Amino acid sequence: MGVIVSLFVIFLVLTGWALNHTAELGLARLPMKAPWITAWYGLRGTTPSKGYTAVGHWLISNENGALFDGKVIPISAANAIGLAATSDFVVIATKDNLFLLEKSGRLIDQIGTAQLPSGAINRLAVVDNKIVLQGSTAHASADGVTWAPFSGAVSWSTLQALPPAQQKFAQQLLPGLPLERIMQDIHSGRILGHYGPYLMDAVGLVFLLLAASGLWMFFRHRRH
Repeated sequence: MGVIVSLFVIFLVLTGWALNHTAELGLARLPMKAPWITAWYGLRGTTPSKGYTAVGHWLISNENGALFDGKVIPISAANAIGLAATSDFVVIATKDNLFLLEKSGRLIDQIGTAQLPSGAINRLAVVDNKIVLQGSTAHASADGVTWAPFSGAVSWSTLQALPPAQQKFAQQLLPGLPLERIMQDIHSGRILGHYGPYLMDAVGLVFLLLAASGLWMFFRHRRH
C-alpha cells in the first residue's frame, strides 16, 4: 500500500507545484487540443474547410475563434460574412460589427451596427478603394466613418475553399481546453468522472492510515 500510495503522493505534489505557479508557467494560455483529450471531455468540432480571402489575405473563423493569415486575432468572428482590403487597411464584417485591421492583423477599430447607416450587415466588398456594405441599403465609405449611398456593380466577398497552407492553420480552431483546467481536474481526480474524487479520497485515507501506523510503530519502538 505504501508503494502504491507513494506514486499518488508524488503525482499530487508535482501537479500541486504546477498549479501554484500557473501564472509563471502560463498554463492558462496553453490550449490542449489532442483528439483524445477533447473526446474525453465531450468536446466536438471540425476544422473549417472554407474561408474568406482578399488581396492575398485569409480569414478563417468558427465558434472557437478567428485566424487572420494564420494568426489568432482577438475578435469574435464566428458569424463572419466577408473580408475585404483597401490600400490602407483590412475589413472584416459580421452581422453586427465591422472590424478595421492593419495589414499585420492588429485591430484598429470596431464599428457596431448602431454606427452604420445600413443597420445589420449582409454583405461586404471593396470598390474603388472604398468599403461597401449591404444591409437594408448599400453604402460606401473610404474610412469607415463617413458613409454615402452606393449603387453599382459589386463583387461581394464569399466563402472560398481553403488552400493546403491555410488548411494547416485551420487546425488551430479545433476545440481545446487550457492546460490549467486539465491539471486541476487531474489533481482533484475529476478527470476520471464522478468517482474520481472518491478515488483521491481513498488514496488520502490510505496515506493517513500509513502515517498513523508509522507514528504508532515509532513511539512503540521508543518505549521498548
